[in-house]
Amino acid sequence: MRWKPAISIRRFLADEGGAFIVEFAISFPVLILLSFGLLEFSLVVFDYQRAAEATRRGVRMTIIEPPIPNTAQLLVGDVITCTSTGGTVSCEGGSPSVEADLLFQSLFAEMRQAYPTLMEENVVVVYEGTKVGDENIDGGTLPLVTLHLRNVRHDMIVGTLIGVPYIEFPDFATTVLGPANYVVTVPPVKGKK
Repeated sequence: MRWKPAISIRRFLADEGGAFIVEFAISFPVLILLSFGLLEFSLVVFDYQRAAEATRRGVRMTIIEPPIPNTAQLLVGDVITCTSTGGTVSCEGGSPSVEADLLFQSLFAEMRQAYPTLMEENVVVVYEGTKVGDENIDGGTLPLVTLHLRNVRHDMIVGTLIGVPYIEFPDFATTVLGPANYVVTVPPVKGKK
């Protein structure tokens, strides 16, 4: 019997015996990548929610505990921004209170319960003097307290395979009015109003 190439090629093209293996080999990596991508997306959303919860907890701690900076003479429009690096608090626009380092560490520990990978350099607390309240009595004005969570990122697992090593979240900020006992009113000087 003589070999006929046209018949062999037709028979080869009609044979579907290994089609499943080829289809599986093509689709399996795509399914795995989609599955891990969905898992990665879920972890990003979870970290985003944890960062938002840490911000909420942190601002709550700042109004429950004594203030981090010395706010005794906080005037309308004054802004005091406090950060911590290496356990030492610094306040721009004012001076840290005597207990500032301890208060910031307490605040930071509360925030880390919600977001364990948080770094203290990510936390910024801002106190701003407002016109809210009665400025004629001690403790009558209410300061605005804002807690910022900055430069927080999620390190990607699957994203590194496609060239995206991390996602940086936008800044988180929560603002509340602080308690009245933060500010001691200075009596007006005669002749000035």
